[in-house]
Amino acid sequence: MEPTPPPTSARDALLRAASEELAEKGHASVSLRAVARRANVSHAAPAHFFGDRAGMLTAVATAGFDQLDAALAAAAIREGDADESPLAALGRAYVDFGLEHPALVDLMFRRSELNADDDALIEAQRGALGRLRTAVGDVADAHADEWSLLSWAVVHGLVSLVREGVLARIVEQDPDAAPALARRLVEVYAAGVAPASRS
Repeated sequence: MEPTPPPTSARDALLRAASEELAEKGHASVSLRAVARRANVSHAAPAHFFGDRAGMLTAVATAGFDQLDAALAAAAIREGDADESPLAALGRAYVDFGLEHPALVDLMFRRSELNADDDALIEAQRGALGRLRTAVGDVADAHADEWSLLSWAVVHGLVSLVREGVLARIVEQDPDAAPALARRLVEVYAAGVAPASRS
């Protein structure tokens, strides 16, 4: 007999409902009432757990950074079995995550919608992006902090260019080919970080 899974808490149900609303409608259309209705809880429940809309979206964004961190950690483990650098593996995982969860990533970096000074959010941000910093530090001989910021800007920028269709237009390719091109550009960039950091 299969064990009975633990009951889902109202807070977890609200977070899941908010994430679903976000994915379907975008951050601007997420409301406390709509989330409560989707979670099948009272209209007062979101305010009870999160305070207000910004608090709820901050919790969703925090969970998003935790998911990104898990995706990057998994990529770092898989890298040991592949013929690619840790930096390239993390960069490709970032691109894949961004393209798979576009509305979530948009929210995660939209300070105007979040409580940007929330301790849990800051910790989750540092955890996820710290993996990129470590990978850059392993290959960059100098200016590792600057190279880690540049590396994040590259992968985040590639996600945006693919999502907006700009990358495909510039290179005159089928839009469906753009994600593969973005991953290839990550590999090219990662291969150049160490030599460039020495100059």
